[in-house]
Amino acid sequence: MSSNGKMVLFFLCATVFNIALMVVFVAVFIIGIGLALGSKPNPVTFQILVFVGFVASIVLTFLLYGWVMKKVTARFQLEKHIPQLFKRKK
Repeated sequence: MSSNGKMVLFFLCATVFNIALMVVFVAVFIIGIGLALGSKPNPVTFQILVFVGFVASIVLTFLLYGWVMKKVTARFQLEKHIPQLFKRKK
């Protein structure tokens, strides 16, 4: 497989991983909020907590994705296989 093909495959897998991670975090926060507030929550409180949970899921996804990408880059030596991503700009 060419270097460009590897780069496209890497980006596709990374994008799918990032989206799946975001969906999982959002679902966990919404389920947790629903369980914490009970069967008849205050709608305003529920909306505020869902918004905070959504922002928290974005932050957690960003942090976890960065950590995983560092590990994957080191583990599979992506600098050698996909050099276009790791070139220094002049």
